[in-house]
Amino acid sequence: MRETRALRLLATAVLVSLAGAACGGSDGGPGAAAGSSPPSVATTAVLTWETASSAPSAQPAESLPPGAVQGLDDYDGDGVLDPTCGTQDFGAGLVLRIPCEIGTANEPEQGSRLVQNSLYRLPGSTDIDLTGISGSLLLARDTAGAKVVIVVFNSDNLFATGSDEIGSTDTMDNTIKLINSRFPGGTIQVRGHTDATGSASTNQALSERRAAAARQYLLDHRVDATQVTAAGLGSSQPLAEEANPDGSPDPEGQAFNRRVEIVLRLPNR
Repeated sequence: MRETRALRLLATAVLVSLAGAACGGSDGGPGAAAGSSPPSVATTAVLTWETASSAPSAQPAESLPPGAVQGLDDYDGDGVLDPTCGTQDFGAGLVLRIPCEIGTANEPEQGSRLVQNSLYRLPGSTDIDLTGISGSLLLARDTAGAKVVIVVFNSDNLFATGSDEIGSTDTMDNTIKLINSRFPGGTIQVRGHTDATGSASTNQALSERRAAAARQYLLDHRVDATQVTAAGLGSSQPLAEEANPDGSPDPEGQAFNRRVEIVLRLPNR
């Protein structure tokens, strides 16, 4: 998405849905998300990017929480930049700044429970048209302060169980249209994930093949990016718990973790 005007984030109480059918099979998934200084997490609202009539003001240094640094976005829409408290490593070089308080966390569908420090708790967007994309979108900043947009969609919508051959291409085609129309010229990392069913080695290999297949599809269909790379993370970075509190398997959580992420690092404009 090309953003040529001044942008800021405004809070809005609408959830972004992540569609995906559970297909079963050894499509690897959850471990525990690595992180530092877990922030407070609330529920419900997500954010939108809109043209700002005036820039948010910086929070006075003396009022920042201990260890916090000045934020770059106004997540709650109060006109003041929200501070960040540390960073979190989501694997394969994806290290993001984490707001000290997240009052706009995303939630999975169908009652799945997010793992602690899940990537999916980060702010989402509702002002971006995701028609034809069976997934959701997250907004973040990397350690250098660059904007990061993450498109998350369920790999069951792309691949048959255990397969790395893309079947339905609707989501990929519409994701390419989204990138080319609104986010051209950035770098892309395609990340494959599985649930935790099956062996770790099998899941890792499958996630790598799927990420490579999605990367090749982007290149073959002329995605507008300066670089497109791929990484498989197996079941090491789950979004949701794969077991119920009583220890029984949670098929919805497993399905939620079977996913492909397209991470867009936006050029400074």
